[in-house]
Amino acid sequence: MPSYDSARDCHVLRIVYDGPGLAGKTTNLQQICALVPARRRSEMYTPAELKGRTMFFDWMEVDAPPQGGKRLKVQLITVPGQIQRNYRRRPLVEMADVVVFVCDCTKPQVPDTLRTFARLRNSVKRRSVPVPVIVQANKQDDPEALPVDKLRRRLRLDDDVPVISAVAVAGQGVRETLVTAMRIGIERMGDEEIVPLASAFANADALFDHVLSFEDNPVNDDVIDAEELHVGAEDVDLTAEGMAAHLSAASMDALESKARRAALRAGETDEPESPSEEEVPATHGGRRSRRRARG
Repeated sequence: MPSYDSARDCHVLRIVYDGPGLAGKTTNLQQICALVPARRRSEMYTPAELKGRTMFFDWMEVDAPPQGGKRLKVQLITVPGQIQRNYRRRPLVEMADVVVFVCDCTKPQVPDTLRTFARLRNSVKRRSVPVPVIVQANKQDDPEALPVDKLRRRLRLDDDVPVISAVAVAGQGVRETLVTAMRIGIERMGDEEIVPLASAFANADALFDHVLSFEDNPVNDDVIDAEELHVGAEDVDLTAEGMAAHLSAASMDALESKARRAALRAGETDEPESPSEEEVPATHGGRRSRRRARG
């Protein structure tokens, strides 16, 4: 929930950028550095990185319009995307006022995007207060990138969850994502209790000390649920006509099975000597089944 920093006499709102490794979280903050004048932001702080990958977090602070007569500082924090670093990212996600989930929409990385989003759902479930989530559909310049409408369906998002198309490396969608996250966070400030700022979020150095404390007892105890297990399931588009045919075939098969069971119970076990057969569409997996033709 939003915080009050008595040392600086300002409100503080935390926006955490989550997502799989190399999805573009750090790139978003780098682009924000270029978009926001230096007088209205801090420098970007990255405690450590390895081959371009965030090991702990990225941090920067941006000035927002005053709220309730007080200055407002918006802290932007990215978390490491690697699954093995989940013990570092989860506590930061749990302390977010708004979460921006950055998706790598390129075809090879879609399963990792789905898997990481499933873990975000688990992290959000641990919170006592719900957190708004904004989705950034990044890398839309890739010819085979998953379109926004299909991404929404694959992530099973409610209609009111904002999904923003982006090419973060070119700056496209970065500002829109930040503005949307800030707007939603500010709107919620009027509905939530404002608490004293935790010392761990006073500045980047304090946050680094806090994150280092996780190293003493790293805990990766996330429960893997059905959503994460089925991230590789094929996503099949069906037209209205195809869906009707699918349901019709399923109903016909169920009706035949029921009729056969009734016949067996009644002792009617005789079968026609030379039944004609025709192929009908299967109800699952593209296979075809055989069904007796009705004369």
